[in-house]
Amino acid sequence: MKYKFQVDKENFEIEIPNVATFHSPTEVRVNRTKAEVAIGESAGDDILSFFVNHRLFHVEMIRDEGGYPSGLYVNDEYFPVSLVKIDQVFYYREKSLPTSNSGVARSFIPGYIKKVFFSVGDRVEENEIVLIHEAMKMENEIRAPKSGIIKAMGVNEGDNVLANHLLFEIE
Repeated sequence: MKYKFQVDKENFEIEIPNVATFHSPTEVRVNRTKAEVAIGESAGDDILSFFVNHRLFHVEMIRDEGGYPSGLYVNDEYFPVSLVKIDQVFYYREKSLPTSNSGVARSFIPGYIKKVFFSVGDRVEENEIVLIHEAMKMENEIRAPKSGIIKAMGVNEGDNVLANHLLFEIE
């Protein structure tokens, strides 16, 4: 995915592989220059430090109401930041997966709902396949995180979804 950022009135084009999680070193291009980037420390959705070409940086991202970057502290130095353009429709942050007893299932990546096997009011058993979520040409079996009755379905067959979209809820 390609991004265009403006940091302190300087434009940057950043290309990040669609499968990047940054939990292991990932090659990123910044204005046609390659860099190896990895998360150092994180807390929830916030990245507290990262490595660029094996050099450690402490970071704090400031976001606007829509979740887009508006400022950045790197090693305690502030830089105004604005997201100028994204080359695809999807803008998402990696979200933690629900715990196995929560009863809520959300998409972990943008994709397409290929098949739905249950409806609201149906009883499902833990680990039973509820739907098929297709992403990056792979079919993912989304299973019931617990036994119970399907309280809500957030998708239908044929829907396109973004990351963290409610798929279903079991009570």
